[in-house]
Amino acid sequence: MESFADFRERLGLWSVLPKGHVVWSHAASNGELAAARPIIEKLADDNALLITCNSISGKHLVQSWDLKNADCRLAPIDLARVQRRIIRKMDLRLFALFEADFWPNRLGALKMAHIPVALVGGRISEKSAKGWHRFNGLASRVFGSFDLVCAQDSASRQRLKSLGARSFGPHIAMKSFYQASQHKTPHPVPDRDTTWLAASTHEGEDAVLLNAHKQVLKSAPNTKMILAPRHPKRGDEIAKIAHRLGLKATQRSKGESLDQASELYIADTLGEMDSWYARANICFVAGSLVAKGGHTPFEPLAHDCAILHGPHFENFTEPYGALAEHQGAILCSNEHEIARSVLALLAPNAAETQVQNARKALDQTHSLEDVLSALRQLSKN
Repeated sequence: MESFADFRERLGLWSVLPKGHVVWSHAASNGELAAARPIIEKLADDNALLITCNSISGKHLVQSWDLKNADCRLAPIDLARVQRRIIRKMDLRLFALFEADFWPNRLGALKMAHIPVALVGGRISEKSAKGWHRFNGLASRVFGSFDLVCAQDSASRQRLKSLGARSFGPHIAMKSFYQASQHKTPHPVPDRDTTWLAASTHEGEDAVLLNAHKQVLKSAPNTKMILAPRHPKRGDEIAKIAHRLGLKATQRSKGESLDQASELYIADTLGEMDSWYARANICFVAGSLVAKGGHTPFEPLAHDCAILHGPHFENFTEPYGALAEHQGAILCSNEHEIARSVLALLAPNAAETQVQNARKALDQTHSLEDVLSALRQLSKN
């Protein structure tokens, strides 16, 4: 629950502001903050930092980094007067927005004050772009305010350009800089080499994946499966499907563990995904068997998981294209293909070889350096 102090912070009533040349970095969510961390830390080498985010948990995350010369605040509400007051009180050299969170008054106030504005890892879905196109005048002002746009991929670049963005730099996929967190596993699990994970499943995917696991068990009866639904409240529903299929299932939300007698562990809680990635050798990235656009391949790769996915990966077209080119992931369209692929990756060294291929495919080292160089140049103009 937010306190009165948090409310004042959202109004921009800050008693202390960073001194010296300031770079203001903003990321909406915890995930975007974590992805942006490598760039934020590099920007701190040369400037004082103001870091803003939209949640208290995000603020606590940044504070845990213990960055020198950095101040983290809840993002001020998008009122022109509030934004102008904050900007006037700092020697602001650059505003860097990570991925998305396009607030018109904030961007307008920065432009009015002649502060360079950069969009880093910029992404916008086809659905969101269509929404913005209904207000072409506003869209042109918002997206035309960026002095530098480093889009996530070619599709986002094209959509941003159609909305009014003009000055483009190198592409950069922020999710590629995700860093694996080491969480203590709530319960012990069997051998990682014989465990596979279905990560962030949506309705319509669970039965397919559970049927695939039944097929896997026919050839590899000691194999364990962890299924982590995107929405944990669906845990009981998934357990019913598993029981109808004759699978021995346990649930994290009920305090149960994946013991030797279990064939399936339903990880129906929040905030523990790193634990499940770390305990699986193979990961099926869900949101891809149904039309949800797919989820990031970078998180399972950070935990050395071999990657499987379905045919819907519109949210990450270029990364999955690179993975396919380098044999760094396997596309599966149905339960039979999933089962066959899991069994193939259970073979000695198979998963490790695919992970090595995936790392080559998704290497973003050069993009990071190119973007940092562009941001530093912009802050000096």
